[in-house]
Amino acid sequence: MKRFLSVFLPRWPIERRHGRMALPMSGRRPRDDEAPDRDAIVANRSERDAALVLVTTSDSGQHITALNASAERLGFSPGMALADARAIHPTLQVAHADLPGDERALLRLALWCQCFSPFTRADAPDGVSLDITGCAHLFGGEEKLLETLAERLARFGLTARLAIAPTLGAAWGLARHASTPRLIVERETLHRNLAPLPVAALRLEETTLSALDKLGLKHIGDLLGKPRAPLVARFGAFALRRLDEALGQEEESFCPLSPQVFHSVQYRFAEPVVTQDAVGVVIERLARDLCAELERAGKGARRVELRLFRVDGWFEALPLATSTATRDPRHLARLLSERLDRIEDRAGFGFEAASLGAFQVEPLAARQEDLENETSAATRGDVAPLLDRLVNRFGAQNVTRALPYESHVPERAFRCASVLEPVKHHDWQAHARIVQDGAAFARPLFLFAVPEPVTALAEVPDGPPTRFEWRRMAHRVARAEGPERIAPEWWLAPAGASRKTRDYYRVEDEAGRRFWLYRDGLYERGEEMPQWFIHGVFA
Repeated sequence: MKRFLSVFLPRWPIERRHGRMALPMSGRRPRDDEAPDRDAIVANRSERDAALVLVTTSDSGQHITALNASAERLGFSPGMALADARAIHPTLQVAHADLPGDERALLRLALWCQCFSPFTRADAPDGVSLDITGCAHLFGGEEKLLETLAERLARFGLTARLAIAPTLGAAWGLARHASTPRLIVERETLHRNLAPLPVAALRLEETTLSALDKLGLKHIGDLLGKPRAPLVARFGAFALRRLDEALGQEEESFCPLSPQVFHSVQYRFAEPVVTQDAVGVVIERLARDLCAELERAGKGARRVELRLFRVDGWFEALPLATSTATRDPRHLARLLSERLDRIEDRAGFGFEAASLGAFQVEPLAARQEDLENETSAATRGDVAPLLDRLVNRFGAQNVTRALPYESHVPERAFRCASVLEPVKHHDWQAHARIVQDGAAFARPLFLFAVPEPVTALAEVPDGPPTRFEWRRMAHRVARAEGPERIAPEWWLAPAGASRKTRDYYRVEDEAGRRFWLYRDGLYERGEEMPQWFIHGVFA
């Protein structure tokens, strides 16, 4: 049976920045000597008890986005104008909100929660969800798990409301709207516990909540047992789907921060290590063990991640993606070792364990090794290892390959894609025959990114050029073939691009050099004076 735990942090932005303790950096339980001392608490009590709000600035002025308990007791609420709040309480303390920082910190807190379950995710802007199916017994049951988690969050200076339920939607709603800060609900009592909650517990949009309120449908129990057709006609299917998800009548997907690991190997150190050389030796061993496991399964890795666990419980992750499926341990170890400089200053007091997991795998058939050379026959002459090293150094967005695209316009007959993007084998010759309508008029392999203008002379206005000048060099045409007429794709052309018909010619000058020229526009259509361009050169 599925079980979900939802953590709601009602004062998350305030307590993250003004709490008694910094946000956790590890998954371990803090020691007693790490808790804030009594003198520090007494010294800062007056500052914490003072009314404090966080504000954001917009075109309509400054508005409150978060506030502490003292500000709530004064009657302030999120969305209230700062000018109105200061008129009520002139000594109000104000700080600017850091929304991106709140999101990053919430993500870090969700990663920390993986010490309770491997499947966690951040529920912006103020919550974390955990799939604790099969995990509660490790902490002595669900009640003990709630108690332990609440205690650790309290040590970090965070106020939390917790709820465990058989559905993700129910846990989310109970954590935010139940009458008690900690609640465990079984499937048998799910309807009874959800019925008194407001409809906002169903994660609906503000417009839907407002419409429900106008009709007097204020609680989830008001929706239970009502005819579904009128509700769908008025509020849409989304509202009832949220209700069904909360009641467990419809499945809801849960996408954790850490995806499923298909194959994984681990190694624990006898003593903490801090040097890159020592970590490099461990990487070689992990890569060898992982590739042996992949070989037994007949798989190859496309995406792996190395995790180095520090002695304080936190970990550093080094993700890696490859252009093709591989299980070559030397290749993986080399790529991962080249990334160690990214965590050079993050070892702290040392790493105590390491793991290497394959998060994306593909079938990879076995190949015969070379009997005379240690180099694998599968990789000899293959450009994939070189592409992986280039991506590892320059980034996936900067290493691309050309893929065919259905378009007759030469500059749009292909698209650039990252070499890490999985692609199928393409027959470029067949693609060329298609875009040329089966004509034998060949196109050059080298095309200019932007066609360059040339000055051309022709015997007749709509004939091939007899002479042209390009880059201050004159060329006399000895032979010419064409034209290949290409009409513009007006439905795809970007703003400002030419929408004239082109006539392409393959020409050869007296020195034997061959060029690909085109005339942009036709004389008989009364358009602007056609111009000549060079689009490419032949080898």
